[in-house]
Amino acid sequence: MARFFKNSMTSVIVCLVLGIFICNVALFAQKDTDTAKLYAEIAGDYEFMVEGQTDVLIFFVKDGVLMGKSDDDDEEVPLEPVEGKELSFEATNSEGQFYELTFSRDESGKITKCLVVTMGFEVEGTKIKK
Repeated sequence: MARFFKNSMTSVIVCLVLGIFICNVALFAQKDTDTAKLYAEIAGDYEFMVEGQTDVLIFFVKDGVLMGKSDDDDEEVPLEPVEGKELSFEATNSEGQFYELTFSRDESGKITKCLVVTMGFEVEGTKIKK
């Protein structure tokens, strides 16, 4: 190994770079695991009362991405996490409708509610099944 590197300083730099790379890989793996766990926790059917009618939104994981869809529509919309807000997401459907979604936990720590904000309207749904 000494023949490969011209001096010990180069060896130190290479070792530091490799160490940083390995640490970052481990952090990304942990983040992916945490994200998968959170998405699995969110996944389920949520019931919303809108103008006297019941609407159900279904949240699920597809290829590692949290997705949402209405129970009466086939369009699957990806939810993008909001930076710095663990339970907040944004989504835009194919018609350009923008949604802000915030999930919340109950006293026991389980995710049981979802607040959807769109076009100035807010509606809260309750998780009805996983």
